[in-house]
Amino acid sequence: TPASHIGRTRRMGRLPRWQRLTTYAIFLGCALSGGLFFMAHDAQLNIIGWATHDLLVAHGISANLALLGFGAVMPAHIRVAWTARRNRRTGVLVCALLGTLMASGLWLYYGSEDLRATAVWSHWVMGGVGLVLFPLHCIWGRKSVPSTHPLPSSPGAQNPTPN
Repeated sequence: TPASHIGRTRRMGRLPRWQRLTTYAIFLGCALSGGLFFMAHDAQLNIIGWATHDLLVAHGISANLALLGFGAVMPAHIRVAWTARRNRRTGVLVCALLGTLMASGLWLYYGSEDLRATAVWSHWVMGGVGLVLFPLHCIWGRKSVPSTHPLPSSPGAQNPTPN
């Protein structure tokens, strides 16, 4: 209900629960489908029995959803947290990582065949880095100094974004 959160506070820059959990699920699906594709295609270890093409399709769909999720957090989460000087190091690294993954993913489909092996290698390495970096960003963001603000519908609510 709309009044169920009256009196509660939310940390500045923190995504609403539904958006946070959806983003986590999408990124997890992207990581799992990419890892399973790598195992089936390059390591010849297909542990779930799906065709490599089906794994690649699942990865492509989840990657597009991840891009949508990344775009959705930019205005609320990234801008507000940047202004508040919160979790900047891992935030910048996550953004750079996602940019690299986007570029290498596009290169895999539309780039020159001469550099395909480099694009494949960089996509695998950056995907592996993301398996560590994204959870660290989430964990360190929760452990950083909290700055709570009343939710907008709370009595005495303030606008948490600077003018």
